[in-house]
Amino acid sequence: MEYKKLGRYRILAELGRGAMGAVYRAADPLIEREVAIKTLLPDLPAEILDEVRERFLREARSAGRLNHPNIVTIFDVGEDAGVGYIAMELLEGRSLQQLLRNQPKLAYATAADIAAQVADALDHAQQYKIVHRDIKPGNIMVSATGRCKITDFGIAYVPTSSMTQTGATLGSPKYMSPEQVTGVPLDGRADIFSLGVVLYEMLAGRNPFVRDGDTTPLPVMHRISVEPHRPLREVDASIPPAFDRILGRALGKKAQDRYARAAEMADELRKASREATGVGQAYEKTLKVDTAYDKTVKVDAYQKTVKVDTLQSQLLDDLDTFVKRIDEEQQAMLRAADAERVKKEQERARRAEEAKRTAAAERAAPASPVRAGARPSALEAMRKQAEVRPRRDDPAAGRVRAVDVLDAEMRAAYDYLARVAGEVNSVSPHTTLPYDVLYIGRVPVVSLSNAWVDTRPKRVDGREYCDHIYLRYRVNPEPPARVTLIGSDIVRCEQHLKSLGADYRLEVEARTDFGEARRATFIVKGKLPCEVDLQADYDGLAVTIDLVNVRRPGKRTFRLVAERFKDVGDELARYILGVDEEFARRIGA
Repeated sequence: MEYKKLGRYRILAELGRGAMGAVYRAADPLIEREVAIKTLLPDLPAEILDEVRERFLREARSAGRLNHPNIVTIFDVGEDAGVGYIAMELLEGRSLQQLLRNQPKLAYATAADIAAQVADALDHAQQYKIVHRDIKPGNIMVSATGRCKITDFGIAYVPTSSMTQTGATLGSPKYMSPEQVTGVPLDGRADIFSLGVVLYEMLAGRNPFVRDGDTTPLPVMHRISVEPHRPLREVDASIPPAFDRILGRALGKKAQDRYARAAEMADELRKASREATGVGQAYEKTLKVDTAYDKTVKVDAYQKTVKVDTLQSQLLDDLDTFVKRIDEEQQAMLRAADAERVKKEQERARRAEEAKRTAAAERAAPASPVRAGARPSALEAMRKQAEVRPRRDDPAAGRVRAVDVLDAEMRAAYDYLARVAGEVNSVSPHTTLPYDVLYIGRVPVVSLSNAWVDTRPKRVDGREYCDHIYLRYRVNPEPPARVTLIGSDIVRCEQHLKSLGADYRLEVEARTDFGEARRATFIVKGKLPCEVDLQADYDGLAVTIDLVNVRRPGKRTFRLVAERFKDVGDELARYILGVDEEFARRIGA
């Protein structure tokens, strides 16, 4: 069945179809962005319809509760004429499965970076006791900039779900955990095992439990549950030992032998990557996106303070190979767009010159003879008015120029904030002015970390412009902040910190007769998220700015007309760092 519309979403094209459902590219008219719409097929057999519908709703419940840069974002869930649908983030790029088909073995740094990003997402899910249960290359999307996102929470474990969660071997057999194979209760450590299988495959170019000649999943599942995996260095002796140590824990047969939290695995992966490449943490990552709208991603390799040796050169070669085809295609598209833009500018200049020559010729032309006593001609009257009144610009042309200027300022802001994010991740700077945190109060000094920047395009009058800029980063109190709370504030504060994914410790100092905390101290170490969203309004020629937990708790929204948005990137960065209050004065905060 073909749909033209589901709910408020206008269907643009079908992106894919499986045995149970289909995914479409659609437009959201309320905020003028493109989304992915996932639906169930209407002709599913009656005997499986209830179970499939429950899994469909579970995907919305599980992914919808998670807000993380490495997890696909769920925007909406609805039903139209009996057809259930989920509106989610439209992901650009390719799946890890597609990447591995073209390049079975990835560079150490690339594999470690992908696995670490997935581990960050799994750690966030662990905080909500959500288990994905189907971590595999096909469910990991990788953008051209290297950003990874986990998709497909259709069989995820959701604590509030009424659907049976144990005793069912759900998931892809090659990437199952021993708990899934044996049907025993599981937790987030099952996803860590599956991620270990994916990491092994990226480094060795093969699955650790699959053998040539396997014709059914049963031998694979048997090896997963009882046989140890073959060490990486037996497959390829050049692989650094650190990765074998990481996989030794991630692929433990017993859940208690694995990492307790995925964040521990992410930290060790990043450490192993630095040790394997001989590169320190200090580097400069230049990310430039030309939204004309062909994306050109240029990653300058790490600016090293040490002499580049043979191993580092090989790493750069591997990274270049990894993005070479994408870069070549994007460069070709960019050159074509530049040529077209130059052509249009030349045509506009030619027309303007012709108009000037025509106007000059008309002014120089002798006036038509006027009979004695006759009234002045209409042309003569208009020429006299033109001599004393300046020629008015075409309103349409003026609007086009204003839109182009706003687009240029948005791109400049994105480019500057991308460089700022790279510096934040390199040096973890400390702020000069304090950050106020809900329940915790004023924190005099914090350090910044985990910054990333992204952007979204928008089509205006047949052209694509920079529509949305996202900046995310985390703040860490220096030293850890302490606050003592009493009564119900203890529960509310703990719920708030958990929802933020903060790194904290709770020390209960007194309890009621019923065992509930009456007085407790929170020690907050870090990872408090802050967000900045800049959205251009090309109709109203303005920019909406949303600040979430930036120097002040909660969300604050401001609006700047296009004329006042000029060179805003540096002022915003200084405000985030607490250097001065120029940005606050600009937005009237």
